Amino acid sequence: MPRYQPIPLIGVALATALAGSPDARASEGRWALCSAPLLEPMPPATEPVAGDGERIDITADRAQASGQPPIYEFTGSVRARQADQRLSSERLRYDSGDGRIEGDSGVRLRQPGVLINAERARYWLTPQRGTFEGVSDYRIVAGHMQGQAERVIREGPTLSRYQGVTLSTCMPGREFWTLQAQRAEIDRDTRQGRAHHAVLSLGRLPVFYTPYLQFPVGSERLTGLLAPTIGQSDDNGTTVSVPWYWNIAPRYDATLRPTLYSRRGLLMDTEFRYLEEWIDGEFNVSVLPDDDVFGDDRWAIDQDHQLAIGSSIRGRIKQARVSDAFYSDDFSNELDVRSASFLESEASFAWTGRDSSLSVDTQYWQQIDTRISATSQPYAREPRLQFRYNPITGLGPLDIDFDAEATRFTHPVSRRTQGRRVDIAPRVSLPWRRLGYFIEPAVTWRHTDYDLTGDLPGRDATPSRSMPIYSVDAGVFLERPSALFAGVYQTLEPRLFYRRAPTRDQSDLPDFDTSASTLTFSSMFRENAFAGLDRIEDGERLTTGITTRFVNTTSGQEYLSASIGQIFYFEDREVAADGDPADNRSEIVSQLRLDLPRGFSADLDYRWDPDSNGTDNLRTLLRWRGRDTQAINLGLRRRRDEGETTLDQAELSFALPLTPGVSVFAGLLEDLETNNTRERFIGIQQSGCCHAWRLVSEEQLQRDPDRADARLERTVMLELELKGLGGIGDRIQSFLDAEIDGYNPRR
Repeated sequence: MPRYQPIPLIGVALATALAGSPDARASEGRWALCSAPLLEPMPPATEPVAGDGERIDITADRAQASGQPPIYEFTGSVRARQADQRLSSERLRYDSGDGRIEGDSGVRLRQPGVLINAERARYWLTPQRGTFEGVSDYRIVAGHMQGQAERVIREGPTLSRYQGVTLSTCMPGREFWTLQAQRAEIDRDTRQGRAHHAVLSLGRLPVFYTPYLQFPVGSERLTGLLAPTIGQSDDNGTTVSVPWYWNIAPRYDATLRPTLYSRRGLLMDTEFRYLEEWIDGEFNVSVLPDDDVFGDDRWAIDQDHQLAIGSSIRGRIKQARVSDAFYSDDFSNELDVRSASFLESEASFAWTGRDSSLSVDTQYWQQIDTRISATSQPYAREPRLQFRYNPITGLGPLDIDFDAEATRFTHPVSRRTQGRRVDIAPRVSLPWRRLGYFIEPAVTWRHTDYDLTGDLPGRDATPSRSMPIYSVDAGVFLERPSALFAGVYQTLEPRLFYRRAPTRDQSDLPDFDTSASTLTFSSMFRENAFAGLDRIEDGERLTTGITTRFVNTTSGQEYLSASIGQIFYFEDREVAADGDPADNRSEIVSQLRLDLPRGFSADLDYRWDPDSNGTDNLRTLLRWRGRDTQAINLGLRRRRDEGETTLDQAELSFALPLTPGVSVFAGLLEDLETNNTRERFIGIQQSGCCHAWRLVSEEQLQRDPDRADARLERTVMLELELKGLGGIGDRIQSFLDAEIDGYNPRR
């Protein structure tokens, strides 16, 4: 299945270790904090072994033979070798009849990646079958495993049985954790393993017992318990979650996650996933009967299904619903939408052909922010039908497009205007593109028709609008070797965009899904300054812009991109997206993108109004990416309107190592205007050879069911990872991935 492979408590590492794969290798990065290699590589043979791999070479100080077929007694520095297997002891007995080797004065088996030291052994080199008793030390490079066993029975190259076994990925003599099992079996053919009466100890303290455990060999998924999670929060108290994974079939699985909240009760979360050739998806449902704090049943549904048939048909169903508006605050770990005001559910089906496409979709909303009026909820689409025709070959030098859309809008507040909207937009252009320049004149005819219901005092129930949009887009591309940097060329890309549309009275038209687009450098070159179809900007305007880039001549990496532009209006507008139809020019828009070697990058977007002192908008983000998990992010957002600051927020997040085994991470989102903290967290991680622990304290701005003001809720998370075995808690890594841009411990 995609995304992740659930790992039961013993996990892949035990399976790999007990299997004793001779050609597996441990990851250097995962065990980089270990003081030395668990097992040194085998030295090469001084001379090649002749034959087909079945020949056995034995050397010793003394040897004698008896019987027929002869049985050889070797004493004094005995060395037996067959291919890449080596047995050594002070005394060995070799039966040439059946190929059995026996030793009772200390026997050592050495293969690439495997070492076994035992008191006694009876072993056949050719089938790799035999018994080792009193195993004082075994080491397996795959998984960085080592331990002891009362008996190791190898029944062939793929099946091994262990009795009275201990297991750890720590260095010998420095075991932070140890797993003891009464017996265990590994079958590499079926890729399954079983452990009986297993006890996990931290140091000398036993902390977990299970009478039976089935686990995968390698990356196979098997039914079993997953690692538990422990947490603490102000509202929910102590939380304990013990997930159970169900491997239903190769393409189907489920995870049942009962979570006990000490102040609320038991929440059952179920996730079902499936993957077929033409459809895949997942279904999540959470239920908490009779919440002790809320006083009622709580539930949430989150599902996503995607359909793909060939290259032409696509479909999707996505739903997010909760029992009440405060669910996302109380159980944000199950449904992380704390910053959302509405939950979206949608369904879509689309067909794409060579020159055209057709789609139908529906969309609904659920309000979860009670501070917002119900009338502010977005309109639902039920449904929307879209058609586009864009032939690969036009009419001679002309390119043609045709877009059409029909949508029915509904709203839960009956007095809101509702109804149907039909929009068609044919477009004809004459592109002329050359290596150093381009010019593209175009004309679009947009016709929009409505059929409205609801509260319409004195308004037309069937308004319409028809208007042409004329545009000319032109630009030049110049480049030269940079005078400042060797191996870099600089571009200069001036661009002009002329656009004209006649004035049409749009005051009687409803506003179903239209809003003013955020003014950015790219949006200045669009035909309509509005997002949506209910409003079309009128008037005549000219956009001027220029971009320069610094690009590596060999790799093509873009080190710097800087752009600046402005819109000039030639006449007053009746319908304006920027709020003032009388303005004769827009704000000056600039953007900077920086991507330098050694991990430093920066984004900056800045707008300012030359006609109004103290009106500007700034967004900047500085980033640094080091090796492994090193990351620093610093951002600032500021908006001023005629000298009055309406937004002033700063954010900082970082993850940095203090020593090779200790890292710290923190984050802060601060409202500088109100001096309020919206979110902050701080944590520390300590990693050793075979373990790591992480501690995070987070405070997040929450919506309070009883008050309109906001408050910070504290959550403390503790996670203990036992490398090669599993972990107690699995939330902190995903939390840091989401909160610290660029933090990725798996890269």
